[in-house]
Amino acid sequence: MTLPLKVTPPTAGGTALPAEPQRKFQSEIQGLRAIAVLLVVIYHLWPERLPGGFVGVDVFFVISGYLITSHIYREIQENGRLSLISFWARRIRRLLPLGFVVLLFSAIAAVLWVPSTMWDATFRQIIASALYVQNWVLASAAVDYSAQDESATVVQHFWSLSVEEQFYIFWPLVIVLLLFLFRKFLPKSAVSVKTILIVGLSLIGLASLGYSIWLTAYDPASAYFVTPTRIWEFVVGALVGLTLGHRQFTGPIANIAGWIGLLAVLASGVLYSSATPFPGYTALLPVLGTALVMIAGNHAPYIGVHRWLSIRPAKFLGDISYGLYLWHWPLIIVAPYILNSGFFWYHKIVVLLIAILLSWATKVWIEDPFRIKPWIKQKRRSYSFLVAGAVAITAVSLILPNAIITARQGPTLSMSDPCYGYSAMVNNCTPIEGEQAPNPSAAKVALQPKNPLFPQCQAAETVNKIVECRIGASAESATKTVAVMGDSHARAWLPMLDELGKKNKWSIRSFTRSACTPSIADRAGLNRMTGASLEVAEICTSKNREVVDLIAKDSEIDAIVVAASPIDRTFVAPADIEMSNPQIEGFTMAWDQWIEAGKDVIAINEVPRLGPNIPECVDLNSENLSECSSTIKESFSRDQNIKNAAETMKSDRFFNVDMTSGFCDSERCYGVIGTVITFHDKSHVSFDYAKSVAPLFEKQLDGSTLVASK
Repeated sequence: MTLPLKVTPPTAGGTALPAEPQRKFQSEIQGLRAIAVLLVVIYHLWPERLPGGFVGVDVFFVISGYLITSHIYREIQENGRLSLISFWARRIRRLLPLGFVVLLFSAIAAVLWVPSTMWDATFRQIIASALYVQNWVLASAAVDYSAQDESATVVQHFWSLSVEEQFYIFWPLVIVLLLFLFRKFLPKSAVSVKTILIVGLSLIGLASLGYSIWLTAYDPASAYFVTPTRIWEFVVGALVGLTLGHRQFTGPIANIAGWIGLLAVLASGVLYSSATPFPGYTALLPVLGTALVMIAGNHAPYIGVHRWLSIRPAKFLGDISYGLYLWHWPLIIVAPYILNSGFFWYHKIVVLLIAILLSWATKVWIEDPFRIKPWIKQKRRSYSFLVAGAVAITAVSLILPNAIITARQGPTLSMSDPCYGYSAMVNNCTPIEGEQAPNPSAAKVALQPKNPLFPQCQAAETVNKIVECRIGASAESATKTVAVMGDSHARAWLPMLDELGKKNKWSIRSFTRSACTPSIADRAGLNRMTGASLEVAEICTSKNREVVDLIAKDSEIDAIVVAASPIDRTFVAPADIEMSNPQIEGFTMAWDQWIEAGKDVIAINEVPRLGPNIPECVDLNSENLSECSSTIKESFSRDQNIKNAAETMKSDRFFNVDMTSGFCDSERCYGVIGTVITFHDKSHVSFDYAKSVAPLFEKQLDGSTLVASK
């Protein structure tokens, strides 16, 4: 696709527009690339030493904006047209070969060394990286409650490459559109192409910067990854490229500007941290610093920054910067799993050296041949390589992990087996973990938060309305109705309650809400400075009060099951409710209201919280599952809000259910019992184990209206 732009190219007679002065490829660009990649790599290896090293990515964005816009502008000026097909083919040859190689390596490394519990996220992100939408996948996960504790994958760093690729796809289209619109509506204007681009791109950049500042304040997690918050950084580079040759600094001013720019980049790397709101306005420091270095150029050859950015080591690192960025991160992620004994400074040095060696080797044997060899320069071959590579990586990512997970899974035991799940505790089976591999496998259990049995019962903490669902027996066949209130730990009991509901003709109505302790007291320690945390806490308290009143007034509901996570939270009395001990009364006042309405209240004590992530521990210790257990003291180290409140209740209609014996003996709490993994993380009960432990719950209801109905 070649787009004519009605721009007259220069001719031999010199009667057309004069050619723009061209600067040769700046050697300081390679030096800046070296600085950028070192910032990122050191930050990933030693984040405590260089907490703001992530700004190296922004340096890369500015450089890309400069180079790509300069190239597009030069082609338009020289030829009067822009070949999009050729432009994109060059980008494919430059970036995708090594990118696909690293993705393939990452897939193999993940299978060999990374726990299978991380494979779902890993291979989803490998596919996203091959399609260059990784930044949007991470932005989505950043606001996903179920993914908050998800570990970094071997390809997480591809987010910035996705932003770059999206820039390469859309930027020439933006430039063409700007020129087309201007010529369409002002066909007789004598304004130059350069002026049109400077004005148009400046407006786009200002809009992007404004959006970046706003979204960084409102939703910093997704703001970091999404493309619109980064466009202005490319624009800064583009404006440098369009203005160089006419408005460069010279002499002492260039010298000072260059050093100020470099110091700005380095200062942001040292002074910024994960607590810095970013990108937003704080990204101006490294971005404008990079621009100053490029504008300064080589006008002060002896004492200017150009000299130091052009030394041989800087040029070498700049030449391999793309490969070093790609290789260093998967090596950092897999190294601790390979070592299995800590990741110390000397290990990190070795990882760095290996990354540099791989970067050099793949530049010589992969990057350069694909970039310069005639056999690949045909546009059709470039696009064929793109399609074939993306399809191959996607196929591997979809087929390989599922095949391995299925092969590793142990045989299925019947729930009636005397050593299945909770029955292994009751029947003193040894070993308590079972003699076969867990089923479902660790990898499948780890996916349970993302694949809930009852998705209609999911209520995110930010949803400002009551979310109700029905499970168990149908409303028509049910003899009793049970309400469920609490946070995600209460929701974890729904598989058990669904089984019991179908067995005993109970209709189960769930009112659970993620991250919302079922207390009508206010959370302490929150103020307007905490932003979304305060909003979420206020929604939680407000909806809790509404649900408490709804349940109390609903004559259909016979009993209420309450559960919550073991979490250290402090509560204070609301302004409109008098409480002498809000830590307790936030629960008991609600329970008393239900009891006064003639309903039974069943409070399930907090379950143990084991030290390791259980599915990951099981995957790493398949030959010694006892490693996936914790002492009683470790397992109950957090606040037991439900238990403490329950101990103050005296009513005959109140039932305190303790499930500890379903997970623990007198000394330890276990991550696997009777071939069933007990938790899908550290403390959320897994689907299958919740079902297996139902008898323990049911036998503690003697005297309740639910048992009387049987």
